[in-house]
Order: sequence, then C-alpha cells, then structure tokens
Amino acid sequence: MSLTPAVRFRLAQEGLTIVDDFSDFKEDQLDQAFKNMRTSIPAVAGIPAILDANNVIVIPAIQGIAAIPPILVSAKCALRLNVASKAYHYYVSVGRTPSPSNMNYSNVLKSFHIENEALSTLSDESKPDVPLLHKNQTPLKWIESFKDCLFRTYGIRGCPLLYVVRDDANVTPEVDDPLTLGFAYGESGSVLDELIARLTHTDPLYKSDNATVYSLLEEATRGSVYASTIKPYARKKDGRSAWMSMVSSHAGKDKWEQLQKDRTKFMMNSKWNGRTFSLEKFTGLHRTSFVQLQEAALHVNFQLPPEHTRVGYLLDNMENSDPDLRAAIASIRINTNGMRDNFEDSVAFLLPVDPYSKNRSTKQKNPQISDVKLQGKAQSTTGVDLRYYKYDEYIKLNKEQKNELYMWQSTKEGKAIVSKQKAAAGIKGKGQASKNKWKAKVSALESKLKDLEDEGPSIAEIQACIAAVAPTIANPASTPSDPTYQAYALAVKKILKRKRE
Repeated sequence: MSLTPAVRFRLAQEGLTIVDDFSDFKEDQLDQAFKNMRTSIPAVAGIPAILDANNVIVIPAIQGIAAIPPILVSAKCALRLNVASKAYHYYVSVGRTPSPSNMNYSNVLKSFHIENEALSTLSDESKPDVPLLHKNQTPLKWIESFKDCLFRTYGIRGCPLLYVVRDDANVTPEVDDPLTLGFAYGESGSVLDELIARLTHTDPLYKSDNATVYSLLEEATRGSVYASTIKPYARKKDGRSAWMSMVSSHAGKDKWEQLQKDRTKFMMNSKWNGRTFSLEKFTGLHRTSFVQLQEAALHVNFQLPPEHTRVGYLLDNMENSDPDLRAAIASIRINTNGMRDNFEDSVAFLLPVDPYSKNRSTKQKNPQISDVKLQGKAQSTTGVDLRYYKYDEYIKLNKEQKNELYMWQSTKEGKAIVSKQKAAAGIKGKGQASKNKWKAKVSALESKLKDLEDEGPSIAEIQACIAAVAPTIANPASTPSDPTYQAYALAVKKILKRKRE
C-alpha cells in the first residue's frame, strides 16, 4: 500500500490494522477515515499520583498523551486502499479467503484494479433490449439470445445477471479451484467470469437480482404460449426457477437432438443448382447450420463434423455445370493450398465464380430482347407491357391493363412468350395433373348442386358445397376472403347459372 509508519499508526487508530479489518471498510468508510486523519489531536496532560500522609500512593498517576499531528494520505495510498477494500469484498462474495498474499497490491491487486474498472464501465452502459419469443423465434434460438441479454445486463451486485441462471448454483470449493498465481481468479480465467461462476446465491442481494431475471422472462414471454410456463413463479418472482422450467419444457435434450438431426441432414442432402439463389446464401446456410450444431453439442453428446467433412458436404451438393465453378471445385478436391481441410478458405475460393451472380450480372448488362422491344408499350392501348407478371407486379395494374394483358396472354404468341419467360425464371407450370385435379373438383361441385333450387344459391349452400370438396377451407368465419374460397364460390354461382339457363 506504500504506507508510512505514521499513516499506519493513524489507520490503526481508525480501526484498520489487518486484512480482515476491511470487512468494516468500504469506500465511504475509508473516505471518512482519511478525513479524520487530516484533523490533529491535541495533547492530554498527565495527572500526578496522589499520596497520603505516609507517602503511600492513593491514586496512581495518569500518563499524559502527546499531541497527534494531522496526517495526509497521499492519492497513491488512498487509491490502493480503496482497491484493497473492493478486492476484499470481491473475494468474500465469490467464496475466496482474503489473505496477505492475494491482497498484495503489486503482485495481485494491480491487475484486479484494471479488470474491476472495466466492469464498472460495462455496468454503466445502457441495458440491451430483451429478446422476445414469437413464431419466428423458437425457444432453442431464443435461449442463447436471452443468455446473451443477461450477460450484458448488470444487477445490483455489479455482476451480469447470467450468474443467476448458471447451471450449478453451488460454488466449487476453493481447494478444488485455487486462485491462479498472481491473479484474483481461478480456472474461470477473468474477474468477470469468476463473478458469474462463483457469486453466491445466499447473499441477501441475490433476491433482487433473481426478481430482475423473472421480470425479464415475463417480458420475453408476454402474450406467447410460453407465458404459462413461468406463471407459477410469479408470486415469489423466482427468476432462476422460471428459467429452469423454460429450459426443461421447451429446450430439453430431445429438442437439441432433433436440431442436430435436422442440421446434419441439411448439410448432407440439401442441393444447390445455382438458379434459385446465390452461392453466398448457400454457403451461409451451411455456416449457420454448423454454428447451430456447435450449440447443440453443448447439450447433447455427438461428434461435430471436422473441416474436411464440412467441405465435402458443400462440394457434393453443388449441382451446376458452369465450367469455372467445376474448375474451382476440382482445385479444392485436390487440396490446393490446403483448401480441402478449411471451409472458409474453400468458400472464399468459390464465391468469385458463382454462376448465379455471373448470370444475374449478365442479364442486367444485356437485357432480353423482349425487354428491349417493349412489346406491351409498343402494341397495347393501355400502356401495359405485354409479358409475364409476378403477383406483386400484377396487382399494381389497373382494370383496363389487366383485361388487355389477359386477352394478349390468351393468344398463341402471348402464351409462347409467357411460357419462355416463366421457364427462364425457373417457374414451373401447373401441368396436366393440376388441370385434371381442378376439373375433378368442379365435377364434384356439380354433383353436389343437383338438388339445389333454381333461385340463386344462399351463402350456406355455397359454403356446404365448398366444404364437401375442400374441407381445409370450410370454416366460413375465417375464410370468405381467402382467394381459393372465392374461386370455389364463383364456380358454384357459374354452375347454378348454367343450370337455370
């Protein structure tokens, strides 16, 4: 601590003599002690002994007390004493025994001070948003996101709330996890990880942090089907028990095993032909699948595929005859520059020859002849481009443009052009099987309408006919606006109209 004998003497008078005395001293108490030491103490005069007539001492003499001058504690000493105080209480909170050796400033507390300052800075940062559970955020994905949220959210004890939901609430005995020589932590590897792994759950302040975790869980599950899982722990605000219930109910080993099977199946069997999406997206899906396998390996025991196997899965599922791509694959297979055993190097080598990106770039630079001629704008009266339209483009046309487009697509020339454009976009037609299926449904509708009256069909009659043919959309309360439902209803009306005529 770099204390002078005079400072040590005055600190002893304030009650700070040995390491264990720090149990009563925190920053505020030390500041008060330093303030007291700046005040001088006047001398106290002694009292001589009182003798009787025979010179026998009746009252012994009282020795005087010399004046104590004021003492200034240097900034250096004050800093080190404050660091020592924080270290003492840190050791107690993580189940360590403070001693002169692990409280030595030069050997241990200097590095502790650096990490402790970093923790203070992190705890002052704004808290992250709580990840919510919804249909696109499954519990397996959400659990890791929520743990990350707890890691970045600090509780009242100055530690990430992740310590509340750690797997084992008990602390490893110090004899089995001794301090690393020269550091204020053991096998955890840092002061932050030491707090998460060893901060006790018996401290009175733990209840506050436990309640905070419950509040975060309640916010994450609010309005979802998972809210009932944590509801039994609402009265006591028991965040740890609520978390354990969520994990066991919705992210148990069976869920991780299923994830492992699905991700492995994807990496082994999913094909890429270079026509529907880019190679970058395909390799990204492979990378994401492997990361999910790594997460699953923390919960269930299985062998992660090595780099050689990952590259093999990627190459075996690429079905495209582009010559540049095939040449790149061949170079990887013969292990050029060690790429056969490095997934990221292989991906970096393949992406520049992605046929999807090359074809897309070519189309943008050299548009198709049909686009250059602008057939629709040159020949139509409404200004509509006579070509194949995707749904989001089609709905933007007005009624006149839709009618003219329909008449053009019904012609021989229009059918041929639309067919070519669909094929170029990789869109397959419905085929004869789909047409036959539709005819069969219409026939079924006709047979159901034989006994209906000549007047117009009621809504109930239309719904009954549709339910007989398409039971999956038979619920009238939820499906009248469904396009398929409307198509069936229109077919019923047309058939009845023909019957009346």
